[in-house]
Amino acid sequence: MTDQKQKDQEAKDGISRKQALKYIGYGAGGLMVGGGAGFFGYRKSLQISSSDADKVKRAKIVVAGGSIGGLTVAARLLRAVPDADITIIEPKEEHHYQPGYTLVGAGVYDREDVIFDQKSLFLSGMKWVKDYVEAFEPDRNRLVTRGGDIINYDYLIVGLGVNLNLDSIENLREALKTDYVANIYDLESGEKYRKLATQFEGGNAVFNYPVGYVKCGGAPQKITWLSEDLWRNEGKRDQVDVHFYSTRPSLFPGVPRVEAAVTPLIEERGINNHFNKALRAIDISTRTAIFEETSENGSVREIRQSYDLLHPMPAFQTPEPLRNGPLTKEGIGGQLDVDRYTLRHKEYSNIFGIGDNAATGAAKTAATIRKQAPVVAGNVIDQILGYEPSNKYDGASGCPLLTRYGRCMMFEFDFEGNLINEWLYRPTQETRIWWDFKVHGLKRLYRHVMMNGYV
Repeated sequence: MTDQKQKDQEAKDGISRKQALKYIGYGAGGLMVGGGAGFFGYRKSLQISSSDADKVKRAKIVVAGGSIGGLTVAARLLRAVPDADITIIEPKEEHHYQPGYTLVGAGVYDREDVIFDQKSLFLSGMKWVKDYVEAFEPDRNRLVTRGGDIINYDYLIVGLGVNLNLDSIENLREALKTDYVANIYDLESGEKYRKLATQFEGGNAVFNYPVGYVKCGGAPQKITWLSEDLWRNEGKRDQVDVHFYSTRPSLFPGVPRVEAAVTPLIEERGINNHFNKALRAIDISTRTAIFEETSENGSVREIRQSYDLLHPMPAFQTPEPLRNGPLTKEGIGGQLDVDRYTLRHKEYSNIFGIGDNAATGAAKTAATIRKQAPVVAGNVIDQILGYEPSNKYDGASGCPLLTRYGRCMMFEFDFEGNLINEWLYRPTQETRIWWDFKVHGLKRLYRHVMMNGYV
């Protein structure tokens, strides 16, 4: 067995059941403590008088989007008021555990490890409209589905997420069909990437960080670093030039202490980092990635990088009904226009946002959602009862930063990029415990804690 195959197997088999339960316990504690209120605060937040519960039951609550954000908020509301009238609009019958996509590309997870049956995630009391949102009509308190149904609401929670904009890089769609290009943000393409990376014998391996907001902003770095570690363990490292291009000025400018800790580790591994450069086009015939570098004076310089393996990251965008509809505004990239603290829409007070599609400036991760969900649920109830929103989101998010096989930096941070809950995470150290927790624990917490409303 090669070193890398052994590492892959260890990553999958990982730890004993006793250790896994211990790590899951640590993580659950982290979720509760990191959430700001702890278990006592969670229990207290469920307390509601019978008369107030009756008012909540009479309100029609609609959730646009049945991914992790929408389902977690809906479950949290049902924990407080079990008979609440909650309708979820979600077209897909498969739910993908997207935080696991990097592990699929790295060969640690298989396809079946990241797929849930959507129906199994719905708690009793959730009504499911199996369709896409076609249009929002907030002035009439309703939305229209692709199938033509009109869904009225008293309160609306928007959790549609964000998608890859494959047209943001010229020729990307065509390049992804070739034998040299794949991307882990799509499950099928992630499986393809794993095959390409495993079979790669040498040359230029090129990765990039895109323009604009990014779903899981650490993923482009993670797959770069894991791939480098793969080739090192397979004895191919001397034959591979690894290039990471980023639109940002450094690896982690938003979290300075993590930036200071991780940069020397990566530089020691001989990865070529290129900053302030955006991938604009791909020349398939010559296998060339074309970047633009914009200087401080605004001048633009073209940079051409040949590749033998390319992992291209395009920009992200919100779904069309949101980005071209009445719930966004100019200058925020088609995102839902919410107050970053209350998560309530700035114009329509009976609309709230959750997760990636909300313009909060926070990281777009599942860790963000587990902090936002109790805020949204609490403020929806406040609104129903005639109060101003009393719950505030503090910008907290988190990232399990996979630096190599078997090692991870786990950290949480706020709006300003300050580290929080350092006592729990040892955030500037590469550790095995957080790798094992990422691989074996986080999906369980996602499925059994968040989606059951225990946030």
